[in-house]
Amino acid sequence: MRFRFEMDGDVYSKHKDSFKRLLAKHGLRWRGSLDRPFWASATERVTGLFDRDAEKDLLKSATLTWESAGKSRLLEDLKAWAWEVGANAVEDRSPSAEEVTDEVEQALRYWDFVWKPNEDLLKAQGRPQAWIDADVKQWKQRRQERRRELIGQATD
Repeated sequence: MRFRFEMDGDVYSKHKDSFKRLLAKHGLRWRGSLDRPFWASATERVTGLFDRDAEKDLLKSATLTWESAGKSRLLEDLKAWAWEVGANAVEDRSPSAEEVTDEVEQALRYWDFVWKPNEDLLKAQGRPQAWIDADVKQWKQRRQERRRELIGQATD
């Protein structure tokens, strides 16, 4: 189950401290990065999508997405918070990341057939181990990017 909370950037900026206190009250902790911000507990997750104007250093809009297997007290508190600050709360009926995992893993297996370095073949051809390690590292990074891309496509 997913709910989206959409608001203007200035609304989020003014009320982000109360939002973060609400998450902490319900046991959600920061687990994301600046590129993919999210807070999570064992049963719930809230992700953030922020549209920024880099030139003006301004937040244009914010979308917060709550995900869990079922409704919770946090969801009710988030709805109340959204109503209080003037955000829109909408139930999101698109599939969650967990629901599309099998499809994403299948697509990644096909992607690996093409892009994964064959370490044994590279060693047999005399390629230095440092270069092979660099190739594998680069492949892993690209694979993570591809996973994010596939999950994004499947859940939109």
